[in-house]
Amino acid sequence: MQLAKRLKGELVISLVRTFIARGIAALGGLLLAVVLGRLYGPAGVGVFALAQSLYMGAGILARYGMNNALMRYVGQDHQARVITIYLRWALYKAGLFSLVAGVAIFFLRGYLGRWFDAEALPGVLVGISLVIPAYTLASVLGGFMKGVRRPATACLLENGSISLVACALVLGLNALWPLVGIANAGWAFALAAWLVLVQGAWQTWCWLQSQNLHGTDDSVTQQEFATSSRAFFVLSLAQLMQQVVSVLIAGWLLSNADLGLFKAAERTALLINFILLVINAVLPPRFAALYRQQNMIRLDALARRGVLLGLALAAPMWLLCLLVPQQVLGLFGAEFIAAENLLRIIASAQLINVATGSVGFLLNMTGHEKLMRNIVLSCNALGLSMFLVLIPPFGALGAAWALALVLVLQNLTALLFVWRKLGIWMLPTPNLLKWMKTDTQEAT
Repeated sequence: MQLAKRLKGELVISLVRTFIARGIAALGGLLLAVVLGRLYGPAGVGVFALAQSLYMGAGILARYGMNNALMRYVGQDHQARVITIYLRWALYKAGLFSLVAGVAIFFLRGYLGRWFDAEALPGVLVGISLVIPAYTLASVLGGFMKGVRRPATACLLENGSISLVACALVLGLNALWPLVGIANAGWAFALAAWLVLVQGAWQTWCWLQSQNLHGTDDSVTQQEFATSSRAFFVLSLAQLMQQVVSVLIAGWLLSNADLGLFKAAERTALLINFILLVINAVLPPRFAALYRQQNMIRLDALARRGVLLGLALAAPMWLLCLLVPQQVLGLFGAEFIAAENLLRIIASAQLINVATGSVGFLLNMTGHEKLMRNIVLSCNALGLSMFLVLIPPFGALGAAWALALVLVLQNLTALLFVWRKLGIWMLPTPNLLKWMKTDTQEAT
């Protein structure tokens, strides 16, 4: 209650709306996994996890960090006329790249099925190849909406909203054509992705029509926009490695059923992290604005309050995953209870993720993109190597430990450098690094 009183006006409204929207999105992702688990079992969940990783990976590569570059530059002055130019740059490039990626997935689907020893995968990838352009462009529009202070709308343009729509479509297609099997999920996702994109394009157009945008001399060139996109793309490599490459490595080394158990645990643990996704949808444009004003006191307070809010809301779900994982996983079906220890491990790593707050965005929004790039590349390379080391002897349990290492290592490293570069201590504990002199202290 005390924390809510400190947050004022528009920020409170944005957080509440985004919390509801992100909650709907997180529920959509979980419900889809439950529906697939009930209909097709762990093996079906495993096959769809591979397909989902491929379209998410293609989307991350195709948007090339432009969604976050939009969030940054549009967020600096979201009433400037130049924001429409930024949006046009991003949509054109992302659209072109995503079309190429979709065609590539379509023609490589047979090879990918043999590579992962998943006979049902090519059938799913037919529909998934159509998802890639819609998913990519919706993500770009989501970045724009975050910049114009519409984070709730942005959340509904992202993957969880597509999953929620796809739930009903999967059930309908399975009732009509049950013999098609898990391939129905690919077609359901394609239709859901395009419906969400059309809705997002309409909302963006309506917002632009309602604004009285002004001219500004403080704009960036296309080259500067591309440079910032590249820096954010490197940051998105963390998501690529954690949510895509890790699943693909696990899918290569594990059976489809074991991959399904791992994915069910990972998807459930994301409910702990979803509050951080809410915070990351609302706060980064404000980080950029406060840093531009050199208001470090308010920047420190805003970042730390985000951590306290995140922990207060994430802790109950973490306790459920820790104490009664069998009941939680039982929602997917009785076969998924075997993933209880996987859930405990990944859930604890996600809580640490929430406790460190928006450290990555703090560095990126304050001009430390190159530093964050180096943290992402080094920590994730080390973490992903653990998948190759731990899965052969320990199976799905090794995959859970490897994913936990990836999550924790990157965030704790970024936590250290947020203190070193900005003088902000994010953890709600006594400052363990107080002995270390910061750059801000050295400057004074």
